[in-house]
Amino acid sequence: MRRKTEDRRLGFVKAAGKLFIERGFGAVTMEAVAAEAAASKATLYGYFSSKEALFEAFVNEAGKGGIEEIEATRGGSDVVQVLRRLGMAYLDLVTRPDVIDLNRLIMGEAGRQPQLSRIFYENGPRKTLIALSETIAGLMEAGKLRHAGLRETSLYFKALCEAGLVERQLWGLDAAPDQPTRQAAVERAILVFLAAFGPQDEQQAS
Repeated sequence: MRRKTEDRRLGFVKAAGKLFIERGFGAVTMEAVAAEAAASKATLYGYFSSKEALFEAFVNEAGKGGIEEIEATRGGSDVVQVLRRLGMAYLDLVTRPDVIDLNRLIMGEAGRQPQLSRIFYENGPRKTLIALSETIAGLMEAGKLRHAGLRETSLYFKALCEAGLVERQLWGLDAAPDQPTRQAAVERAILVFLAAFGPQDEQQAS
């Protein structure tokens, strides 16, 4: 029964996400979501009390597994290897087609539906940055990176990884980058990042 209930819930989330992407949040009704999921509106309301609740579930579903992959990069003594795993986990998440679609949706709806930006940020980018920051913090504590503002340092790393890739994908200029392209982007990011945030003694020696 629990599996059946979860399958039904996921069916509503996928139906809502499909409609949000195709039509925009404001144009989608709960009736339309129920129809897309081949269910009654009463059944839908038994799972979700509002479109906003559906949208929050859609954001979480889009990032499912990705944040866990970032969290799994914690630990390890080789700073380059840790950053390599971290950068790849991050790019694997943010270049997912469904995550790109979600970002495009937010860009189009933020002015009309500001509450969506907060839901998106709290359940997507904020969780991602926290997970990324925990790995960076571990490297700082181990003396593998110099101590600096954690949030800013983490933002620099993710910006370096996605530079030139994610924007072009968002704009529809490029397809999702393949693994070699993502790997090359991460390697370039690590070189620049370590030049700025590597251990202080190594920087002085160079």
